[in-house]
Amino acid sequence: MKILINALSGNGDALMFSSVIPILKNNLSDGNNVIIDMLVMFKSVKEMYHNNPYLNHIYHIDFLKQSKLKSISEVLSLRKNNYDITINVYPSNRAEYNILNFLLGADKRLAHNYIHSNIFRFEFLNNFTVNEKKDVHNVLQNYELVKKILANSENSPGALEIFLSDKDKNNAVEWFNSVNPFNKLNIGFHAGSSTMKNHIHKRWSKEKFAELGNLLMEKHNANILLFGNEFDLNNEINSLMGNKGIIASTSNYMDSLARLSMCNYFFSNDTAFLHSAAAFKVPTVAIFGYTNADELFPWQNKHKIVRLDLPCSPCFYNSPKSVHCIYSGSNDEYKCMKNISVAEVYNAFLELFGN
Repeated sequence: MKILINALSGNGDALMFSSVIPILKNNLSDGNNVIIDMLVMFKSVKEMYHNNPYLNHIYHIDFLKQSKLKSISEVLSLRKNNYDITINVYPSNRAEYNILNFLLGADKRLAHNYIHSNIFRFEFLNNFTVNEKKDVHNVLQNYELVKKILANSENSPGALEIFLSDKDKNNAVEWFNSVNPFNKLNIGFHAGSSTMKNHIHKRWSKEKFAELGNLLMEKHNANILLFGNEFDLNNEINSLMGNKGIIASTSNYMDSLARLSMCNYFFSNDTAFLHSAAAFKVPTVAIFGYTNADELFPWQNKHKIVRLDLPCSPCFYNSPKSVHCIYSGSNDEYKCMKNISVAEVYNAFLELFGN
């Protein structure tokens, strides 16, 4: 049996399928040879899954940067692998993803029917579907989907998984020894976010991250490690902290993840780094604005959620549409994130720290 997983979204969404892959492998093997491949759109997703022992091959098609003709040609080339099953990782609420799933030519094409959708998303091109459910975690949405092809549905998804190489681990240890010779508490920040679909508004303010960093250094003698490829933003935060922080991320994504795995605590907006921290079991304070914490909390990891319980929030749902605040143009725009205080986030940390 040959399976192709279409993990075409960003790192965070792609990572939340990792809990389901072992269930697929173990449940469908049954003495038979099961090949599980993955198709990704982002190079960093390929890097993140590179050492996953359940995958046979990872294909990378750069849909965003190359011509549509070249992309279609590469998809049709994959069709020659004669996959029995193809799976659109949740969420994949775009017409292009459903057309891709159809073009791959598998007998069983798995995907979701989305709450906010229409006929022009071409969900009918998939022949094994489940309905999206509100307030259900992404991991469980993926599990409900793959249950359509499992003989035994008594399994339950485990933790998120990222498999680091020995080289990545050793490099991280060496780096930490150089930046933390006195064995201080290591606290990671990810203050950035994707900018696609206007998600720059997921970000808690740089000034508040800096104030929090100064507080943690003063009260807990902590090293503040700044993660993410938003290097200008991290440099600004570090400047606001008197350049006492440490830029932890490099252009090498796996270096960043290996260093994250060694943090004692982590603070993050709703981003891939939040879910990566969950994979490494790093206790996390998660700062949420308009996205749904019930669907995106750090899966099977010690954490605290900080969000404002506003009548309008969460307002974002899975759709190709960009984020739009109902208070756009006023002082209340994105107040779900702007009005979260440093004290609220710090107190959430104290609850984790005390346990």
